[in-house]
Amino acid sequence: MNELVTKIRVHNEDFFVASTIERCPKSMMLRELVKNALEAAASAPYGSRRVEITACQVAGVRKLRIWNTGLGMNAEELFRMCDIASSIGKMQGLDGNFGMGAKVASLPSNHHGVRYRSCRDGRVSEVLLGKRSGVYGRVLRRDPATGEPTAVIDVTDQAASEGVTTAHDWTEVVLLGNRESQDTIADPYDGNPKVPSWWLQLGLQQRFFQIQGDVDVLIGQDLHDLSGLQRFIPFAQIVRESFARWDTVQLSDGVKVHFGYDPIHSTRPDVNASFKNSFSRGVSFAGLLHADELYELRMWSGWTSEAPNYGISSNARHLSVLVELDEDYPVQAEGYRQFLRYKNGVQDQVRMMDFASLVRANHPAWLREMMRSASPDQALIGNVKQQLEKLIAALGLKRLRPKFRSPPPVPKPPAPVSEKPETPAPAQPEAAPKPKSEAKPTPPKPPEDKAKEPKEKKDSPEKVEDFEEMPELLLLRSEREVEDRTLQHRAARYYPESHQLYVNLRYPSVEQMADILFASHPPEVAPKLARRAATEAAENALVLCLGRALVYGLAKRNAAEGWSDAEKKQVLSSEVLTLIADDLHLAVPAAKEFFDQRMAQITREAAESRGAFEEMGAA
Repeated sequence: MNELVTKIRVHNEDFFVASTIERCPKSMMLRELVKNALEAAASAPYGSRRVEITACQVAGVRKLRIWNTGLGMNAEELFRMCDIASSIGKMQGLDGNFGMGAKVASLPSNHHGVRYRSCRDGRVSEVLLGKRSGVYGRVLRRDPATGEPTAVIDVTDQAASEGVTTAHDWTEVVLLGNRESQDTIADPYDGNPKVPSWWLQLGLQQRFFQIQGDVDVLIGQDLHDLSGLQRFIPFAQIVRESFARWDTVQLSDGVKVHFGYDPIHSTRPDVNASFKNSFSRGVSFAGLLHADELYELRMWSGWTSEAPNYGISSNARHLSVLVELDEDYPVQAEGYRQFLRYKNGVQDQVRMMDFASLVRANHPAWLREMMRSASPDQALIGNVKQQLEKLIAALGLKRLRPKFRSPPPVPKPPAPVSEKPETPAPAQPEAAPKPKSEAKPTPPKPPEDKAKEPKEKKDSPEKVEDFEEMPELLLLRSEREVEDRTLQHRAARYYPESHQLYVNLRYPSVEQMADILFASHPPEVAPKLARRAATEAAENALVLCLGRALVYGLAKRNAAEGWSDAEKKQVLSSEVLTLIADDLHLAVPAAKEFFDQRMAQITREAAESRGAFEEMGAA
């Protein structure tokens, strides 16, 4: 008895249980069931630690079955396991797998039932959780021996008749869905949401970076396009065995950044070299890694469109980035384990973007060289750069990074962390030794990097050093580059984190303007040369117009009144830049002047060549 307080109790138990269950994200069901199975399997002897995810038939309908070896539960333990916040054989705590997840995450999509069976010391007990008359609980059924309604029944004889062994302990969970006719292999969420045929492999990969404890996870034939039981392949195994590079930079405060390179496949240009089958799809990814689990994971266009924020200006299809937070780093999973929260302050959600500047500041040498080698068309950039720099100076545009994105919050851990060495270890690549120069003991934060340079001449009367740098211009010419930035229907996108402007040179306005210019080319200029010059002039016009619009948009950051923060962000949006590109015909006169100069130059060069040829003939 506690003499200091009276305990808070649950007044309406049915409401509390229902709200706890129905607020749980459905997507967490697979994680919770598999995590429980992995923990139980780890208690089995070495060599027999096994989790099987297969199909079974219930009343002639396929149902998803998750089975594991390891210490089973007797009837009394199985009954207790069904309660909210009940844990069998493990410590409860906010940082652990604390006894709420599997039941809570499964029942929103399985009102008809979640069937648990467990074998302990040769006896098999069964309980059915479900929703009946609006109430979640253990479904009462008649005991085969007594005929009395009961929550837990002995099904040892039934299991033996089905060919199931009772020679060792095991536990099985079968998802019955919301309806007796629901196929929970193909449709685990009863159509809300719908899932692809390979949803299970994808769901496991997107959460479990690696499997500890020598546990084999096997997936049945109904859940993949190969034959028989197949071992699950986590990302840790893929990067270790198939990536050309997987380098780790150890930072301070319990943070590591992993950089991976997976080159293009030798025979399939649409995938990377790590592609083997549906278990290894040859795609790049980025996310947070904590306690061997992935959060905030991005794949496919979800990653390639965000990659510039992390200094990945090209080749994002082949580059992967993971930010790993040590187990003692001050974060913890939120109640349903869908994402991480900081333990400090207001306990904000941990975002991958929180660490964007750390990632940019700690690229390994091979990655920096890869980014340099993919530099854009310098001739076109140089022509626009001079004009934009003059505009920046004329507007007095001050150096400023966006306020709507704060520096990476790397909160200081509690006092015990001070016992760790102050100097972090140098970068430790797994693929090949890295030069010592790549170690970044105290990684700089780009907002400070950019601000420190002008501060060095703080007392100088010349204000030019305080001007904003010209945005880096990156020109997209190939269909794949445009697709990676999700610009198929847009003209440009600005990334404030990296201060880069990506311009889609395949946008229709370019060809439309080139057609107008080409129609006016002199007849003495070859059509091929004229078309090339018209395209060059149109591209120059588009880049210049978008660059000027961006500079004017950046200038609004200094507006003291009349512009809200949301409006200041909106003027830099892809939508606004695209509208400007749609109105590119206003730039036709300047483009026509540029084009006419090129035509005159081509005509002059052709005349000079003819004259030289005639002189040679006369000689």
